[in-house]
Amino acid sequence: MDDNLLRKLDFNSLKLLKIIGEERNTKRAAARMFLSQPAVSKQLKRLRDDFGDELFVRKQYGLEPTPYCLELLAKLPSVFELMEDIFSRNQQFDPSQYTGDISIAINTSLYRPVSRQLYSHLRPLLPHATLKLINWGQDTEHDLTLARLHMGINYLPLDISKQVIQKHLGHCYFKLICREGHPILATERTTQDIGQYPLALLQLPDFNKKENLIETTLRQAGIAPKVSIRADQLSICLHVVAESDSLLPCVDIFDVDLPEGTRFFSVHHDHRLDSDIGAFIPSKLSRTPLVQWLHKEINDIFLAQGS
Repeated sequence: MDDNLLRKLDFNSLKLLKIIGEERNTKRAAARMFLSQPAVSKQLKRLRDDFGDELFVRKQYGLEPTPYCLELLAKLPSVFELMEDIFSRNQQFDPSQYTGDISIAINTSLYRPVSRQLYSHLRPLLPHATLKLINWGQDTEHDLTLARLHMGINYLPLDISKQVIQKHLGHCYFKLICREGHPILATERTTQDIGQYPLALLQLPDFNKKENLIETTLRQAGIAPKVSIRADQLSICLHVVAESDSLLPCVDIFDVDLPEGTRFFSVHHDHRLDSDIGAFIPSKLSRTPLVQWLHKEINDIFLAQGS
């Protein structure tokens, strides 16, 4: 490469090139770089002049990289990984001084118990930070690969991008929620007993794309599951459970309060369902002091629950 070009390029210019390649849109790239759109357009023009290539061609659906730009974009991740490794080795993360956001996506069915524990544990350690605890949704995998999120928490394993690292956090068993006085409480609570009643199920984006785990279990036992409602809000499912004979599956990690008139119950020991729970870490952030610290703290929360 020309020495003059090496002197002209800087880290932020390469970062901008990479982000435009991911977003294919200068407005979104500007938001991620905390720059104005005109500033991004000006830097893009400078990059075009420096590389002697158009880099991106405007199309109806956004910016399309040129063949030469695609070659550059393919090489940039390894460049950034090397730079990150060089500059982060001797850095330490001080949570008491951190003033930015901490963004974590949590599986819908885990959200209520896990988010409370995360907030209670992390808030005192991060007094000046903003905790963003969101539901795992259809865009979460994409946001993790682009490092828009610091971490995700979901059931293991997931069939997702290799740019997201999956690490074990803990193990859970499933139990169910019913209304007080429900007939199921007078049974042995086997799979056959549970199959007699309708289910209130949470929609779980990107985890079980076809059906809920309890539906699969019932079918394997020769029982056709009856579903009274599917919703992406736990409050709606809990309302249905309180007003009917519907049963709502949930996990047994951490203690949470239930609405009046509802209660937990455990399934017969021989019929229990279980799963692993994991942290999902963007490979781009896996070596950063912040994310390494965050993973350790969240792992400690789950370890304390299992002890």
